[in-house]
Amino acid sequence: MPNKRNIKQLEELTGLFKESEYLVSTEYKDISANTMVALRKQLNSVGAKYRIVKNNIAHLAANDANISDFSNYIKGTCALLITDLDPAQASKQLYKVIKDEELNINVLGAVLNGEIIESNKVEQLSKLPSKNELISKAIGQIGAPLTGFVYSLSSQINSLVNVLNNIADSKK
Repeated sequence: MPNKRNIKQLEELTGLFKESEYLVSTEYKDISANTMVALRKQLNSVGAKYRIVKNNIAHLAANDANISDFSNYIKGTCALLITDLDPAQASKQLYKVIKDEELNINVLGAVLNGEIIESNKVEQLSKLPSKNELISKAIGQIGAPLTGFVYSLSSQINSLVNVLNNIADSKK
């Protein structure tokens, strides 16, 4: 008979699995509580949570959330990165902390918008620019031709004004 605490954890985790845009399964080893707290703080700064889960409960939650294939990535001492914000930024921060702090954390796989992705794709995602950077680049690319057009029009108008000024000066 499952206890109430496990049932509550299952319901909460199932809700997170259904509602979250991005879930990353990681296996960690030899990480102190203080280091784990520091890791969580750094991930919170980009809107991500890092949560240690019981494997059996996570397997059940994945099945309940209709992402049973994600169960293949839940093993060992498992923790999940969960976010609804920018997946690239969350992945980037995770890999940055792993590298900077020399943590023994392996990314096993992820779910992005309901699709299962392998660990190598998570790493590729971490190397992408953030959503805001991509938007600003796109706006810059859209605006560049318009800026050039405005400058070409203004130079033509300036040339016309100069010609008219020269004609006016010569008639004086």
